[in-house]
Amino acid sequence: MSLTAATLLLPAPDAAWRVWKPRASASAEAVDSPSQASHLSKPLVIGLPATACRTIGLILPQTESDLLEQIIVTQLERRGFKLEQDTAGKNYRWHLLGHLGGQAVVSVDVLVDPFPESLAAAQASDYTAALRLAQLPAGHIVIIEEQGDLVLAASHQGKLFHSHIFAQTPAAEDSLALEVTLARLSIESDLGTDSITGVALIGTSFERALSTRLSSVLDIPVRIVADLPPNTALDTRTWGKMLPSDIRSAQTASVRRGKLTRALVLGSMLYLSLAFLAFAYLHFQETRVTKLAEEVEATSEPAAIVRKANEQWKALAPAIEPKRYPLFLLAEINRIMPGSGIVIRDFEVKGNEIDIRGEARDAQLAFQFIEDFKKNRILSRYVWTNPRPEVKGTTASFRAQGKLP
Repeated sequence: MSLTAATLLLPAPDAAWRVWKPRASASAEAVDSPSQASHLSKPLVIGLPATACRTIGLILPQTESDLLEQIIVTQLERRGFKLEQDTAGKNYRWHLLGHLGGQAVVSVDVLVDPFPESLAAAQASDYTAALRLAQLPAGHIVIIEEQGDLVLAASHQGKLFHSHIFAQTPAAEDSLALEVTLARLSIESDLGTDSITGVALIGTSFERALSTRLSSVLDIPVRIVADLPPNTALDTRTWGKMLPSDIRSAQTASVRRGKLTRALVLGSMLYLSLAFLAFAYLHFQETRVTKLAEEVEATSEPAAIVRKANEQWKALAPAIEPKRYPLFLLAEINRIMPGSGIVIRDFEVKGNEIDIRGEARDAQLAFQFIEDFKKNRILSRYVWTNPRPEVKGTTASFRAQGKLP
């Protein structure tokens, strides 16, 4: 995220907070505290004064990013800082400012604990040190007023390296000179001799003659700068989230509620979709049943006529179907009769039934004759029953009855 797309909330020299709209060249609005900034557009980045965010400069060995962070955490914990992190972010963030003599120049911002409730803004996208958002004069010690406190800051290549509060306004001239001298010694021991080439007094409350007097005491140039506007070209895309614990908890709960709400909405939509599909299917089936009933009603009379005609044709089948003519059936029976031993005494056809009476040379021949009926292509259409033949002397009387199924 670039700062040109974010709304910035920065501390003023007095107790107020200045609002910098996206791509604005000046602040045109002020609020009393971040908690009253709910009307501001997102993303909202809040720059914290030194009272709420400590900035520590470290010179560490060059190494991989993960290992470097472990070294940073160890250094901060040794200094008594309580570090926290979870899925929503951390209460600290470190910045690699560059390299110097084979060493890594690192600056770390740490939120104070406990974090002031008046500075907690649930809509905040990120927090950072206010001076982290400014382009500081390179090689200069910066003295700036933040909400009634005097803050001393040092930079490396124009980026915030270290800051601390040393007095409340107004401060005595000798106190300013002493603090700058001590800070210069400490910073040059880290960043190298002659790394400090001047002092910048930020604000309109400093007298112009003060810069001349301090310059003669410190033996380095001292100048007054009216203001430090935000560095809108600053790229924050690689920054992790630095948020107080209450804000992290609130945002985590908000994300959880959002997921639950989306799940409920999707579930409701799915339920409504299924209900609509079920209703549409039921309506389709009802329409189909009604249509089929109308078709059945329309075809019931013709169907009755067809059924009646079919029954009539079945009744006429014995008269119009050649294979059911008595002479045709008798010819089939005569065709399968053996050359001798069988005599047909009576042959009668009534509709779908055939009744045959005769005599055979013996009972076995009578049985075989009836079995041949069941193998014949025409006669096998009938279901045949034959009582046991009655043997009288040298002949066996038999009877066979066939019926179409």
